[in-house]
Amino acid sequence: MIPADTIAAARNKSIVDVALALGAAEAVKIDERGVPCPLCGGRDRFSIDKAKNVFLCRPSGTGGDPIALVQHVHGMSFHEAIELLTGEKALPAAKRAPRNDQQDNQYREKARLRAWKIWQDGAPIEPARHGHWVHDYFSLRAIPFPAWRIKALRELSQLPYWHRRNGEFVVIHSGPAMLAAITGPDGRFIGVHRTWLDLGRANGKAVIADPDTGEVLDSKKVEGSQRGGKIVLREGEPGGGCVLGEGIETELSWATLHPSLAAKAALWVGVNIGNIAGKAAEQIPHPSMVVADKLGRKRRQKVGGHEPDLSDAHCLQIPADDFERLILLGDSDSDRFTTQAAMLRARKRFELAGHSAEIDWAPDGQDFNDALRDMAARPQARAVA
Repeated sequence: MIPADTIAAARNKSIVDVALALGAAEAVKIDERGVPCPLCGGRDRFSIDKAKNVFLCRPSGTGGDPIALVQHVHGMSFHEAIELLTGEKALPAAKRAPRNDQQDNQYREKARLRAWKIWQDGAPIEPARHGHWVHDYFSLRAIPFPAWRIKALRELSQLPYWHRRNGEFVVIHSGPAMLAAITGPDGRFIGVHRTWLDLGRANGKAVIADPDTGEVLDSKKVEGSQRGGKIVLREGEPGGGCVLGEGIETELSWATLHPSLAAKAALWVGVNIGNIAGKAAEQIPHPSMVVADKLGRKRRQKVGGHEPDLSDAHCLQIPADDFERLILLGDSDSDRFTTQAAMLRARKRFELAGHSAEIDWAPDGQDFNDALRDMAARPQARAVA
């Protein structure tokens, strides 16, 4: 029997360090950026979650902690993987299978078609067209229901939430959801963003927990692709520029807080900060966050820096001819150093493409919906012009 402390030592290894040692590309250090799998290749099928210290290989459906990663790459037993992780020998890199672009493209198209089916099942959100879930969700978030029709949003009264359990994907929750269509650079549908709702909660979002661990899972998920995509909440008018933020609630909250600036602007959602900012040309040390290496030594964690990697063609691209002016929305409710580096990178990338770009930050410790809800709680407050 393997001692519990030995198993814990193997499981607590940094998933980033293990992935790199096994041959993963350096870009795996950046959250939500897929890279070729150390075992089966591909283009961006392999990703890690640094906060949870886990990995996922999408086509194979394999995922888990550092022990599971070594087993996945080298086909080892649980015992052998632990010995390798806790031993003195360096982890051997994988003998990666040849990249199969055709297989990767087939996987992407299947995911897109699954997303399209979900989107097609959606219903209109407008109360005049018998919608109510999104309307009531916005009300809980103090967001006035838009006066224009948002073609990119739909709703479902029952949407299954699939989760990997004991090696298989099973439904662990089903409930109402807001759907958002993600379109690529050519305007083609590439994925659907889903937000599961619970209107009995103050923020309107469902709490969905892993049935085995009790871990609270993300109530927002994407089916299909989000790379280089956006959710268009409003097309805008000539000369109105474009306002670009991470989330639907952020975008609509900002528009409510800044009615004159938002009056003619296009309102785009970039889905996540990695898609907006793109890859970084270099990694920079975080001033306070630390990680432990294989020997247990602590070092400063590195995050994406201010300079964009201009070779990254898979993040959101906005031709300068589309909008002269961009306003990038910065949330202040997460780690400021990491978020600021990403937003500065985004601004520089768009400026190099010919845009006039600026960053509008939410108040410290808040996102724009927090600010809107604070304002709504003070009836005497007026929106900032």
